[in-house]
Amino acid sequence: MGVPMGVTDKTGTVVMVHGLWLDGTELKPLAKRLEKLGYDILFYRYPTVRAGLVDNANGLWHFLEERFGKEMERAVALPPIHLVCHSLGGLVALHMLHLHPKALIGRMVAMSTPFRGCLAARRLSRWPLGSALLGGSMEQGLYSGGPRSVPKGRQIGVIAGKLPLGLSHFVFGLQGPNDGTVQVAETYLEGASHTTLDHVHLGLVLSRRAAQLTHQFLATGKFH
Repeated sequence: MGVPMGVTDKTGTVVMVHGLWLDGTELKPLAKRLEKLGYDILFYRYPTVRAGLVDNANGLWHFLEERFGKEMERAVALPPIHLVCHSLGGLVALHMLHLHPKALIGRMVAMSTPFRGCLAARRLSRWPLGSALLGGSMEQGLYSGGPRSVPKGRQIGVIAGKLPLGLSHFVFGLQGPNDGTVQVAETYLEGASHTTLDHVHLGLVLSRRAAQLTHQFLATGKFH
């Protein structure tokens, strides 16, 4: 299957979408690996606590419009604009694709995104100040997840970690395979390709193998 949504098969641009409490700095090792493979890199930075998921999803759409609006309006063939997301960033991107179905996006890779909600976040929200720490990210997001399926005409690949080391694993009692923060079962998205690596939650964005898998999916629509 080729690259969807009216784009060419050139390497293209990757828009990187960070996770909770972060600003994209942690994604730079992954970005450098993708740059060496020929991708142009952009970072979408957003307020993970102060704003809600829908606002941040619309913010991603406006970010894309500002940079690629003329091409999108003309629906011309252009090198793919892919999304590569970590954790909460995958929920932001998925919401954007559902809210803005005409967005000219090639493919999307989400690493350790809790598409079915996050047990660790729900339990943290019950602690004193827990709700304040999570803020708007809980609404339509970490509490119960977002949309449970890939939007029509899209291709999404999910990479989950299964090295259960981290404070959340021990403090919040995560069960089954997990990356210390998100359970593998929480990352499943109907219609998406799915694979796992032996890494902790943040370790995925530092992993050479995760970068290889990301490139494979962006280039072909599947994990080899």
